[in-house]
Amino acid sequence: MADARVQWLLGIAGALAVARFVVVPWIDAQNEQRQQLEVLTKRLDRSEGVAGNSAAILAARDALVKDAEATFGVFPDANDGDPRLAAQRRVASLATQAGLKVTLFDWLLDGEVTEAGLAYSRANVRLEGPLDKMILMHGELEGAMPFAAVREFRVRSNSAAAGPGPDAALATLVLDLFFRPAAQPPDAQEASP
Repeated sequence: MADARVQWLLGIAGALAVARFVVVPWIDAQNEQRQQLEVLTKRLDRSEGVAGNSAAILAARDALVKDAEATFGVFPDANDGDPRLAAQRRVASLATQAGLKVTLFDWLLDGEVTEAGLAYSRANVRLEGPLDKMILMHGELEGAMPFAAVREFRVRSNSAAAGPGPDAALATLVLDLFFRPAAQPPDAQEASP
């Protein structure tokens, strides 16, 4: 009887050893293969979706490229002369047309907005003239120069009771003028990391 119990216990120990070292690894391998198959099936479904909708995807891409080119076209190109000088002349022209006098135009700094692929220059502009003309000039500036962002607009009137009218005033504008940066020569592109 003792031998039967020993054989029975050895049989159970052998079954547990087989389960632990054969069955459990096999089940783990099957689960891993199932997960890989699910991932591959999802990729295949996405690929089939892309292939099936390639015409719509290409049409949407072309529309986005066209819209991006139109939007990007608003910004002056640095390869077309000096965009800073052109912008300075345009601001001075708008001020003159509004009946204002530019008393200072000073470039403060240059920078880049890498996410947008644009460069910018910040300018400090001081104007002198009637207060009502300065308000109109601000609107004209934003309408005529969509590539300019007015960061600051401070007005100081020479008269204590001045309202929108012919009284003389001083205005200070801080402008960011955005433009497409100059293309780098091929040698510079290869050298950059």
